[in-house]
Amino acid sequence: MKRSFLGGCLLAAALTVLSCGTAMAAAPPPGAPSAADISAAGASVAQPATYDRLARFFVRLDRHQAGRFTSGEVSESAAAAKAPQLTGSVHPVYSLSPEFVRGDANAPVASFAYLATGARSATGQQASLWLEKNARGAWEIVNIVSSPYDATYPAQAGTGQVFTEPQIHAWYRLAGDRVTPLNPEATASVGAAGLSLAEYQALVHGRYADKQAGSAYQQEGKLGGFSTTPDTPSPAPAILAGALLAAGLTAGIAITRNRRTPEESA
Repeated sequence: MKRSFLGGCLLAAALTVLSCGTAMAAAPPPGAPSAADISAAGASVAQPATYDRLARFFVRLDRHQAGRFTSGEVSESAAAAKAPQLTGSVHPVYSLSPEFVRGDANAPVASFAYLATGARSATGQQASLWLEKNARGAWEIVNIVSSPYDATYPAQAGTGQVFTEPQIHAWYRLAGDRVTPLNPEATASVGAAGLSLAEYQALVHGRYADKQAGSAYQQEGKLGGFSTTPDTPSPAPAILAGALLAAGLTAGIAITRNRRTPEESA
């Protein structure tokens, strides 16, 4: 009994120390896009070239899923049969913040990563398009992935904030002082009822604080350190040359998502 009591005291102390360095309610995420940004991104993506790009992506996704080479021309008839449509609105994607993991004072739980919107083909395939600002300050597509989650989970934010812990593919919603799960990976991480923000910070501090960029963990060559952005796709060798990867991704401990297939150049 004494050992259990001592363990509980140590856990409570750890949570207290971490909570002192972090706001207990959702702070404005760093780099959050404005309404004008989201509107401009929506206008940028709703162009004829996007639909052609999506059609070719979905054709190549068929080839990939059939175990075939994805390189080579896509016929006009095959592309036309996909008849892709954009689905839903453009939403910001936020990713777990290294500053929050470290326990920096007033650090928000997540920071802005990119904008995303969804797409669907006439044959039922789904995808998410990632958008970032280019050097001219215009929003452009930097990646297309064969998963709807970057578009569908952020749409569930409501009055809270949705963010991802990309290292374990978990999606959460922060409302007030409560972090609740949105997908099975998140439920496995924090339980069906979720955790308080302080409890969640203690959890991710234990997972990643000693694995951030520049840490001894990284310098010893163990998986590269903490990543600030959602993980990049895991391409098959045949399609690696045509992959369009999201700009600015850092090396990290992110685990690749095998369900994602990178876009082929047309």
